[in-house]
Amino acid sequence: MKIRNETTLYFIRHGQTQYNIKHIRQGIQIDDYLDTQGILQTEKIVPTIEKLHLDILFTSYLHRAEESTAIINTKLKEPIPIYHDFRLRERDFGSLTGKPQEEWNRLLPNNKELEQFQTYDYRPFGGESVDQVRQRSFSAILDIITNHDHKNIGIITHNGVIRLLLFHFPEIPRIYRGLDTEKDIANADIYEWAITEGKIANIKSLLR
Repeated sequence: MKIRNETTLYFIRHGQTQYNIKHIRQGIQIDDYLDTQGILQTEKIVPTIEKLHLDILFTSYLHRAEESTAIINTKLKEPIPIYHDFRLRERDFGSLTGKPQEEWNRLLPNNKELEQFQTYDYRPFGGESVDQVRQRSFSAILDIITNHDHKNIGIITHNGVIRLLLFHFPEIPRIYRGLDTEKDIANADIYEWAITEGKIANIKSLLR
């Protein structure tokens, strides 16, 4: 095993599903697999991931993330350990899950603004608030950093988790752009985050 000088996290959004094409939010209640394009997207990033020299992979339990992780690991020259963490799952949209954008706009007229400023609260619909998602996802990230110090770590997760991360840490660079250029966070995007003591302190402050 190579000795690393620092801990680096690589956040990777899962490949495309049919619901992504239809712009229907899946959350945790619609647990779909990748479509053909999503499989191809995931296979396409393997050469880039090879160059990252990952030590381990983390994934949520949702099929679209699990399948993306399995494809990546199968295509690597040398498979690496895979760990699951339910805290890395997508947001729960409650009864808004599966509804078209028109219905979202009717039930939650300011949803785009709430998303932009990460102030959403889906609890009235039986889902999660931004604080709940932040607490669980950042606690997972902190545990990963603590338990796998000085490793290169791939985290295959979801739009909501990555969006929240980029909101609080906008300096995180995207090192690979997915195929859908219309999305700000496209399927199969890769973001690199080198961890420092200061960043660990910032994560802890967001968990208070």
